[in-house]
Amino acid sequence: MTTFDYQHITQEPVVYYPRSGNPSAVLGLAMEFYIGGPGQGKRIENAAKCVEIYLKQASGKLKQYMLDKQRQMQVLRDGENIDLSLIYEMADPKNTFQIQAGIEEDKADFWSLGAYLNTVMRQNYLGKLLITYPFSFLDQIGLNGFIQQFVSMCNAMEVEHAYAGPSFIEPFNVGGMDASHEVIGSQLFNYPCFNAYNLTTTGINFGDGTKSIAFLTAVSNRILEKAGGAQAVISNAGQSTLSCPYSNGVIFQAGSVPKIGSPNFIPQEYINLGRALKPTRAEINDSLFDDPAGIDDDGFTQRWLSRFDG
Repeated sequence: MTTFDYQHITQEPVVYYPRSGNPSAVLGLAMEFYIGGPGQGKRIENAAKCVEIYLKQASGKLKQYMLDKQRQMQVLRDGENIDLSLIYEMADPKNTFQIQAGIEEDKADFWSLGAYLNTVMRQNYLGKLLITYPFSFLDQIGLNGFIQQFVSMCNAMEVEHAYAGPSFIEPFNVGGMDASHEVIGSQLFNYPCFNAYNLTTTGINFGDGTKSIAFLTAVSNRILEKAGGAQAVISNAGQSTLSCPYSNGVIFQAGSVPKIGSPNFIPQEYINLGRALKPTRAEINDSLFDDPAGIDDDGFTQRWLSRFDG
């Protein structure tokens, strides 16, 4: 399999908060999952198992965390990891499953974790899980391993939609993440094939449709019906799009390796998949990110979401 060469991608922060000077976005890898009816079946328990996998991969990297009902960040000593018994205690369907974890509040870094699921049973009420990595993680797991992990987690959590691949990584805490949406917009189109996330807005407004596409995009059969079903999407996307089924739908891959793109260039593999999945995109009139020109936040968000339309 062709390898993804990330060596030429900057590992320095690409966006800073103007007042504090702290990094508000770095470039790395992310897996972003949206789980429908998160209180159904074993979805919370399986989300806990996915968090356990990530915590083992991030062992020794995370420095702070906060779980449901905690009012302040807990500090991890060097080499210490979050107690897994606390994670599985939250996985009881009667509880809320909520966690934030990362390096330092209000500063973007490569290792971060965020999850929020509760007992709502509605299919279009979305729980969410986000895990992030530095590109160097591929040296350990390989691109194939990264893809296989995404497929496995989509299977386990029966996601409604999910995204994985190169991504802007924001601060792990809610306040820092929200603040990053105000300044990150100036860089989004410089790396158009990179994903960027707004967990709250996506979780609330994208229950019946996808956000956009990423290198890997999982879409439930329920949502795929908007595009005529999985086979119609596969046919319309063409041979540059790879696909495989998962427990609740189909995962699509834009080409053999992730791409970056540039302000004036969108790789054809992403255009092909973006066009094929366009009918599945949620209809929203809301902003995920602020317009860097300060004119129209909603319009800027829509322009970013439609960047693969060709």
